[in-house]
Amino acid sequence: MATRINPNGNRMKGNVTMSDLSGITHNYLEQLTLALTGFPTEEVLKVARILIKGLNEGTMYVAGNGGSASTASHMATDLGVGSLRRSNPLRIVSLVDNTAVLTATANDLSFNQIFSEQLRLLGRKGDILLCFSASGNSMNLVNAVEEAKKMEITTISVTGFDGGTLRNISDFNIHIETAIGSYGIVEDVHSTVSHILTEIIRSPR
Repeated sequence: MATRINPNGNRMKGNVTMSDLSGITHNYLEQLTLALTGFPTEEVLKVARILIKGLNEGTMYVAGNGGSASTASHMATDLGVGSLRRSNPLRIVSLVDNTAVLTATANDLSFNQIFSEQLRLLGRKGDILLCFSASGNSMNLVNAVEEAKKMEITTISVTGFDGGTLRNISDFNIHIETAIGSYGIVEDVHSTVSHILTEIIRSPR
């Protein structure tokens, strides 16, 4: 599609106008503001207390798919590397980052078991599993939570849309209510949840 210059000197493609782009931007920010207005502060603080206690005693595992996998990996990095200078560095493992393990499990067993099998191998009673999911219905995360429960691992989910299955089966849930399909909004707010939890956990006490 040819690129043209409008009278204001702005590059545009096809029939897209600056007004269209402004409308998309305004609509997105409105949705994001609405989601943040209903931010579940009490649930976040409750989970923060659980993580502070649990990370002093065990290991935390984080997981997600797609954009939520990036959020999980980011949180593991912030908490893990960010605690290296502490006298008691935090033990946090991202279940999304070992490509060989993920592909071997998906190929030899099932994609629905890529997290639960790692947990079965690594997890111990008293550990914590935290899952990020927009829909709350990803079977590999549902299976991981169910496996964690068998192992007496505390389960936490951070969900969007209507919360899906994870909202109902997790021990603790942080839910961001959004329209179904609003992945960008959910992932933006989930990133905020991750950063707030990280700041609380890393703060001096």
